[in-house]
Amino acid sequence: MQGSHAFITQHRWARNVRSFINMEACGAGGREVLFQAGPRDPWLMEEYARSVPYPFASSLAQELFESGLIPSDTDFRIFRDFGNLSGVDLAWSSNGYVYHTSLDDATRVPPATLQRTGDNVLALVTGNSSD
Repeated sequence: MQGSHAFITQHRWARNVRSFINMEACGAGGREVLFQAGPRDPWLMEEYARSVPYPFASSLAQELFESGLIPSDTDFRIFRDFGNLSGVDLAWSSNGYVYHTSLDDATRVPPATLQRTGDNVLALVTGNSSD
């Protein structure tokens, strides 16, 4: 989060950013869930719904994060609060028992997870739907 803060408040490229996609993890695989979006610019969710081939989102997760009941944070808040930007926050959550332990390494993320996430993010960035 310190890196995202330094980027959005000090880097010369920051003024060119109009929206963002934050990739998170609290596990090692599974479907990525879109768990925060906004806070403005509904076109982001419209584009997500239109273009992403494997959409999966939860408004409950956003409510829990905004309420402070989840004692965690992501770079999403930094870009939202310090950059005054809208974006989406995506995360994997399967196999959470390995997260931030000695068992946590790249080999635990299934190739299918990487492929599906890549397909979704590429479609969202380019605006190309699978239709």
